[in-house]
Amino acid sequence: MNLATQILAAGFPSLVSMGEMLRSGACTSVDLTQYALARIRKLDEHLHAFVGVYADEALRAAEAADRLIGAGYWLGPLHGIPVALKDNIDVSGRASTAGSSLRVDEIAVADAWITRRLLECGAVIVGKTHMVEFALGAWGANEYMGAPRNPWGHSEHLSPGGSSSGSAVAVAAGMVPLSIGTDTGASVRVPAALCGITGLKPTIGRLRSDGVVPLSTTLDSVGLLAQTAEDAALMFSALTGDERSFPAAELQEGTTASLHGLRVGYLADSDLEGLQPEIKTAYARALSTFREQRADLRELVLPTTFDDFADVASSIMLSEAAASWGHLALDDSLKMDPSVRPRIVAGSKFSSVKYVNACRRRAELKARFAESFGDLDVFLTPTTQWTARPLATVDHAVPPVRYARIGNLLDLCGISVQMGEDDKGLPIGLQIAGPTDADARILGVARSYQSCTSWHQRRWISSHH
Repeated sequence: MNLATQILAAGFPSLVSMGEMLRSGACTSVDLTQYALARIRKLDEHLHAFVGVYADEALRAAEAADRLIGAGYWLGPLHGIPVALKDNIDVSGRASTAGSSLRVDEIAVADAWITRRLLECGAVIVGKTHMVEFALGAWGANEYMGAPRNPWGHSEHLSPGGSSSGSAVAVAAGMVPLSIGTDTGASVRVPAALCGITGLKPTIGRLRSDGVVPLSTTLDSVGLLAQTAEDAALMFSALTGDERSFPAAELQEGTTASLHGLRVGYLADSDLEGLQPEIKTAYARALSTFREQRADLRELVLPTTFDDFADVASSIMLSEAAASWGHLALDDSLKMDPSVRPRIVAGSKFSSVKYVNACRRRAELKARFAESFGDLDVFLTPTTQWTARPLATVDHAVPPVRYARIGNLLDLCGISVQMGEDDKGLPIGLQIAGPTDADARILGVARSYQSCTSWHQRRWISSHH
């Protein structure tokens, strides 16, 4: 057994470790890519994460990455690393279905901005992942293209979360170390929480969305899925060129920022009504961890109810979704997911007055939230109200986005990290959110939290090994 095979026997190591291995010659990008492709071959028939796997191109890209390293060129932390893309992200010459069987012939003529950045950073794109149709759904269902399975469900088809369902499953099952998703109303953070990984929704526009099939141009955000906050921070830093997200000093010293003195908002008990009991317990335990680390915890009083936030977000999202996809939804002869079509149809019936009023209300709520938030650094919520449920039993009218959806409406940044498990061993997510452009801060806090907890080290182990 060669060294690379031994190293990968336990799955992909951290992004920092893979970079060190590639540069020292302990493994090659071809090794990493072959391992990714082998995992996909072994597991994807059951898990259904991938729409398309680009094995030949990926191996050619990996060989090119290895040649560059051999010649002394290092493009940074993503150089030679396998990555998967959600199938609403354009890759030149490939279909961008956006989860819809109506778009299987829509071939992209150019790369999306995020695709181009990944390639500039030397990443190896191994394929594209399944998603909810038009990215409009948080449970992860997809009637016509098929819904990925949450790996933690083993033989039961549990909700993977949506709409970035396949991207989360691919990372959770160790098929790729990193993937790209999109988040319009929690679509990266919910699947991260339900699949037991880390999911970052940056400030809208930090990762540009040109070349991404739109759902809601006001609220759409490109996001990242990784096993840990450290990997997410390093990936974000590489893609944005923002050194603050992963200061070089931390890489050398292996240190992370302290939670001491951090001003942390938490939700009032009234905001936690109807929460699954194990999530309530895990949230209380997470708050205790912050207290033990001598953070300054304060109750955050929100300017309105979560239901009110949801109404405003839905009015904007569904109006804009209808502007893009209403013509398809209104044509009954076309196949469209039954959990998606009625919502786009509803959006097409909203008046322009309702839409403009929702946009005005959004601006007002952003200002009022900023007042409530005051001088806090971050605030903490559960990511979802429930852990993963059997997909056949979910209520699409009640998505698990109560706490995460406000991130897009209020233009906050947010990251979901692992904070526990329920009675069945299913993962529970903690959302760490901050104001616009506080991306580096929430990444630092997430890394600090993970440095004093071990939930992020829990891996799903395939019974197919």
